[in-house]
Amino acid sequence: MPGRVLWASLSLLLVLVAAGGCDTMFQQSDDTASSQPGPNAAREARSDAARREVADYLNFLDGLDNTNEQGWHTIFQHTLQAFQEDPTRERHLRLALVMSRADRKSTEPGVTRNMLTDARKLLNDAMHNPDPPPALVRKFIQLQVNDIDRRVALYDELRSLRSQLAKAHQANQTASRDRTEALTRVRRIEAELAEANAKLQAVMNIERNIGPTGKETFP
Repeated sequence: MPGRVLWASLSLLLVLVAAGGCDTMFQQSDDTASSQPGPNAAREARSDAARREVADYLNFLDGLDNTNEQGWHTIFQHTLQAFQEDPTRERHLRLALVMSRADRKSTEPGVTRNMLTDARKLLNDAMHNPDPPPALVRKFIQLQVNDIDRRVALYDELRSLRSQLAKAHQANQTASRDRTEALTRVRRIEAELAEANAKLQAVMNIERNIGPTGKETFP
């Protein structure tokens, strides 16, 4: 369900990006009709740039989701190196996006959760950068943060359930071992009691065959 919500939101973003293309086309038509740029020209240019940026991220995510584990590792190394060389916002976000897919490409639970946590931090850093990204890009980042939060919560719940299951299994094994030891002790005590009763019965039989004078009597 969380995945469906995320992709529905991303699809909406994609629609906005596509719609932005139409807006740009109509804006260009208006520009041809007037030699003077409108007062909103700079704002429209920023919006178009934001749509293109989000479209690039969506295409990048699509490529990530369609690669295998080895390909993911290769992309991660390249994006990390590029980020270290020049930590621009775009490279910042691309590295976060690669790391946000760690649970889908890596088989190491500990590394996976650490990468998801680091990806969330990178996304938050990009969101609260002194030079904040455009509104549409912020919306895209927030969707990614929400998705990571949901997955981390699910992994934490799964880890807790597995821990409880392991404890219950251990308790069951301990209880089973205790039952086995108790049954062994019961059987040993029963055997000792049976042996003691047999000896007592033998003594009683001897005593019944001895007369009051201490001499053995015969029928």
